[in-house]
Amino acid sequence: MVGEIRDEETAKIAIRASLTGHLVLSTLHTRDAKGAVHRLLEFGVTQQELEQTLIAISAQRLVELKCPYCQRECTTFCKKYRVHRLASVYELLYGRELSKVMEECKGTKVQLCYPTLKEVIKKGIALGFIHQREYERWVTDGKNK
Repeated sequence: MVGEIRDEETAKIAIRASLTGHLVLSTLHTRDAKGAVHRLLEFGVTQQELEQTLIAISAQRLVELKCPYCQRECTTFCKKYRVHRLASVYELLYGRELSKVMEECKGTKVQLCYPTLKEVIKKGIALGFIHQREYERWVTDGKNK
Protein backbone atom coordinates (compact mmCIF):
# COMPACT_ATOMS: atom_id res chain seq x y z
CA MET A 1 0.00 0.00 0.00
CA VAL A 2 1.45 3.34 -1.09
CA GLY A 3 -0.31 6.27 0.56
CA GLU A 4 -0.04 8.61 -2.40
CA ILE A 5 2.14 8.87 -5.47
CA ARG A 6 3.36 12.47 -5.59
CA ASP A 7 6.73 12.23 -7.27
CA GLU A 8 8.82 10.26 -9.75
CA GLU A 9 10.67 8.27 -7.10
CA THR A 10 7.48 7.00 -5.45
CA ALA A 11 5.95 6.14 -8.83
CA LYS A 12 8.96 4.12 -9.88
CA ILE A 13 9.09 2.26 -6.55
CA ALA A 14 5.40 1.36 -6.88
CA ILE A 15 5.89 0.16 -10.46
CA ARG A 16 8.99 -1.85 -9.50
CA ALA A 17 7.03 -3.54 -6.70
CA SER A 18 4.18 -4.41 -9.05
CA LEU A 19 6.61 -5.81 -11.63
CA THR A 20 7.83 -8.27 -8.98
CA GLY A 21 4.31 -9.63 -8.53
CA HIS A 22 3.00 -7.55 -5.63
CA LEU A 23 -0.45 -6.00 -5.66
CA VAL A 24 0.11 -2.28 -5.23
CA LEU A 25 -2.74 0.02 -4.24
CA SER A 26 -2.21 3.76 -4.24
CA THR A 27 -3.76 7.16 -4.86
CA LEU A 28 -3.03 9.96 -7.34
CA HIS A 29 -4.58 13.38 -7.70
CA THR A 30 -6.25 13.54 -11.12
CA ARG A 31 -9.63 14.70 -12.43
CA ASP A 32 -10.58 11.29 -13.85
CA ALA A 33 -9.34 7.71 -14.26
CA LYS A 34 -7.73 8.38 -17.63
CA GLY A 35 -5.71 11.18 -16.07
CA ALA A 36 -3.92 8.68 -13.80
CA VAL A 37 -2.24 7.08 -16.83
CA HIS A 38 -1.05 10.45 -18.07
CA ARG A 39 0.15 11.43 -14.59
CA LEU A 40 2.22 8.23 -14.28
CA LEU A 41 3.76 8.91 -17.69
CA GLU A 42 4.65 12.43 -16.49
CA PHE A 43 6.44 10.83 -13.52
CA GLY A 44 8.74 8.96 -15.91
CA VAL A 45 7.07 5.54 -15.86
CA THR A 46 7.43 3.96 -19.30
CA GLN A 47 4.51 2.93 -21.47
CA GLN A 48 5.69 -0.69 -21.39
CA GLU A 49 5.79 -0.73 -17.57
CA LEU A 50 2.26 0.64 -17.40
CA GLU A 51 0.98 -1.97 -19.83
CA GLN A 52 2.56 -4.74 -17.76
CA THR A 53 1.44 -3.52 -14.34
CA LEU A 54 -1.89 -1.67 -14.44
CA ILE A 55 -4.94 -3.81 -13.80
CA ALA A 56 -7.54 -1.12 -13.13
CA ILE A 57 -7.91 2.54 -12.26
CA SER A 58 -10.77 3.97 -10.24
CA ALA A 59 -11.72 7.61 -9.89
CA GLN A 60 -14.15 8.62 -7.18
CA ARG A 61 -16.00 11.68 -5.97
CA LEU A 62 -18.06 12.31 -2.86
CA VAL A 63 -21.36 14.02 -3.75
CA GLU A 64 -24.12 15.38 -1.55
CA LEU A 65 -27.51 13.74 -1.98
CA LYS A 66 -30.87 15.49 -1.92
CA CYS A 67 -33.08 14.88 1.10
CA PRO A 68 -35.71 12.24 0.16
CA TYR A 69 -38.41 14.25 1.94
CA CYS A 70 -37.87 17.91 1.17
CA GLN A 71 -35.73 17.48 -2.01
CA ARG A 72 -33.32 20.16 -0.73
CA GLU A 73 -30.50 20.25 1.76
CA CYS A 74 -31.45 18.45 4.95
CA THR A 75 -33.01 20.68 7.60
CA THR A 76 -33.47 20.16 11.34
CA PHE A 77 -36.52 18.02 10.58
CA CYS A 78 -34.32 15.68 8.57
CA LYS A 79 -31.88 15.15 11.47
CA LYS A 80 -31.87 11.38 11.28
CA TYR A 81 -30.49 11.69 7.73
CA ARG A 82 -27.68 13.93 9.04
CA VAL A 83 -26.86 17.39 7.86
CA HIS A 84 -24.95 16.13 4.83
CA ARG A 85 -26.04 12.94 3.14
CA LEU A 86 -23.07 11.85 1.07
CA ALA A 87 -22.54 9.14 -1.50
CA SER A 88 -19.61 8.07 -3.63
CA VAL A 89 -19.70 7.97 -7.40
CA TYR A 90 -17.07 5.96 -9.25
CA GLU A 91 -15.46 5.72 -12.64
CA LEU A 92 -13.73 2.39 -13.26
CA LEU A 93 -11.25 1.94 -16.09
CA TYR A 94 -10.10 -1.63 -16.77
CA GLY A 95 -9.74 -4.29 -19.46
CA ARG A 96 -10.21 -3.22 -23.07
CA GLU A 97 -10.95 0.37 -22.18
CA LEU A 98 -7.69 0.61 -20.20
CA SER A 99 -5.86 -0.85 -23.20
CA LYS A 100 -7.50 1.78 -25.42
CA VAL A 101 -6.27 4.54 -23.10
CA MET A 102 -2.75 3.10 -23.40
CA GLU A 103 -3.09 3.22 -27.21
CA GLU A 104 -4.34 6.80 -26.96
CA CYS A 105 -1.17 7.69 -25.02
CA LYS A 106 0.85 6.41 -27.99
CA GLY A 107 -1.02 8.83 -30.25
CA THR A 108 -3.61 6.47 -31.73
CA LYS A 109 -7.14 7.83 -32.15
CA VAL A 110 -9.51 5.64 -30.10
CA GLN A 111 -13.13 5.77 -29.01
CA LEU A 112 -13.64 5.09 -25.32
CA CYS A 113 -16.89 3.62 -24.04
CA TYR A 114 -17.08 3.46 -20.24
CA PRO A 115 -19.20 5.37 -17.70
CA THR A 116 -17.26 8.50 -16.75
CA LEU A 117 -17.74 10.51 -13.56
CA LYS A 118 -19.45 13.22 -15.60
CA GLU A 119 -22.02 10.75 -16.96
CA VAL A 120 -22.64 9.12 -13.58
CA ILE A 121 -23.22 12.49 -11.88
CA LYS A 122 -25.53 13.59 -14.72
CA LYS A 123 -27.51 10.35 -14.31
CA GLY A 124 -27.82 10.97 -10.56
CA ILE A 125 -29.14 14.48 -11.25
CA ALA A 126 -31.62 13.19 -13.84
CA LEU A 127 -32.92 10.58 -11.37
CA GLY A 128 -33.28 13.26 -8.68
CA PHE A 129 -30.72 11.97 -6.19
CA ILE A 130 -27.97 14.55 -6.66
CA HIS A 131 -28.02 18.37 -6.65
CA GLN A 132 -27.20 20.22 -9.86
CA ARG A 133 -24.49 22.14 -8.00
CA GLU A 134 -22.53 18.88 -7.58
CA TYR A 135 -22.18 18.70 -11.36
CA GLU A 136 -20.96 22.28 -11.44
CA ARG A 137 -18.58 21.64 -8.53
CA TRP A 138 -16.95 18.46 -9.88
CA VAL A 139 -17.29 18.65 -13.65
CA THR A 140 -17.06 22.30 -14.65
CA ASP A 141 -14.86 23.40 -11.72
CA GLY A 142 -11.87 25.30 -13.04
CA LYS A 143 -13.04 25.39 -16.67
CA ASN A 144 -14.97 28.65 -16.39
CA LYS A 145 -12.29 30.49 -14.39
